[in-house]
Amino acid sequence: MTTPHDLSQSALDFRRHFDQYFLGVIPRLLNQEGLFLSFLSTLVAIDSLAGAYQPDKGTGERFRAFIVDFFPKEYAPHASRLWKFRNHMIHSLNPQPFMMVCHNSRMHLCEASGVRMLNAEDFYADLVSASRAYFVALYADADLQIRFAQRIAASDGGKPTTASVVETIHL
Repeated sequence: MTTPHDLSQSALDFRRHFDQYFLGVIPRLLNQEGLFLSFLSTLVAIDSLAGAYQPDKGTGERFRAFIVDFFPKEYAPHASRLWKFRNHMIHSLNPQPFMMVCHNSRMHLCEASGVRMLNAEDFYADLVSASRAYFVALYADADLQIRFAQRIAASDGGKPTTASVVETIHL
């Protein structure tokens, strides 16, 4: 990827895949049965964007920076706790230090019985908003485009690819 056109095409492809696999699927999980998977998927989506945003930083630092820079301002004071939440969820399906709820928008980011609540629908909606803000910034900012190119070229980053699977029939 050396030309601006190639970079633009890669960014468009990345966004198309992001929208299809995250933003298109997570809403199907916004219910009691899908609660854990909706949060896991949202956290992985944030990781994906954060890696493209600041590929030169450590995973935690870029995750927190993405929350502060692209999520609504109400999230900034919770960035470190959201990083802990991400680690607990990814590694042990433990929602600490938050309580996950669904269909309780009035409780999102509120505290009850000493525990901060995350409502699945609000968290997803804020991911949609943050992803839109990131992609708008990416299309307009040459430095972000360089970092994006760095991330998709990295062996631990990469860009989405598609492949066809063809069954081999032995006669």
